Amino acid sequence: MKLYELVGKDKTQGFSPYVWRSRMALAHKGCTVEMVPLIFTEIADVEGANAKTVPILEHNGTFITDSWNIACYLDEQFPDRPPLFNGAQGKAQANLFNNIFFYNLVVPLFPALVGDIFNVIDDRDRDYFRTSREARLGKSLEEAAAQQEDYLAQFRKQLWPYNQTLKAQDYFDGASPAYSDYIMYGLFQWAKGVSPCQLLNTDDPLHDWRARMDDLYDGLGKVIKPRV
Repeated sequence: MKLYELVGKDKTQGFSPYVWRSRMALAHKGCTVEMVPLIFTEIADVEGANAKTVPILEHNGTFITDSWNIACYLDEQFPDRPPLFNGAQGKAQANLFNNIFFYNLVVPLFPALVGDIFNVIDDRDRDYFRTSREARLGKSLEEAAAQQEDYLAQFRKQLWPYNQTLKAQDYFDGASPAYSDYIMYGLFQWAKGVSPCQLLNTDDPLHDWRARMDDLYDGLGKVIKPRV
């Protein structure tokens, strides 16, 4: 298996939140995978994948794109290993979690991080990133960066239901982690890999949850070093 990931100047620090979902899902399934680093402008060159974004999973000559598709593929291909979804109902609930999560958390966090991302990407990606992200934002990267604290405040307000959930259970999927946890964890790996911003208070239940997630699979998530 090969998993294609997004990197910047430091090729050891893959920072895509969606790749991190897939890395954790593969570890959950006990799959050994080779990580293949790509910068933004190299993704479309992966022969046979027909992809514009990562993650891309290559398995036995087949390319699977999109983190959700990869998770579904892993459960279908390895039914004898720990499931990522607890049956059809659990899969439907994870899909709802994913869509609400995107609207509540990814949308406000992206503009908060975009200036920091620009500082860590490969120089060859800078023109592409500026043009595409400024079109998405409707403002310059510098204007977004100047509003970082406002975006972070909006993001933190949206954490309430997730913190409340973790007051009653250890993981979003219950007593043990599964795909909803990997969805959330990818977000924090993304932020840690690109920005020195502290997203959580130490007394947030999410703070302790993240520490538990960091320890999973022999500390897999700790390969991302906090930026200072």
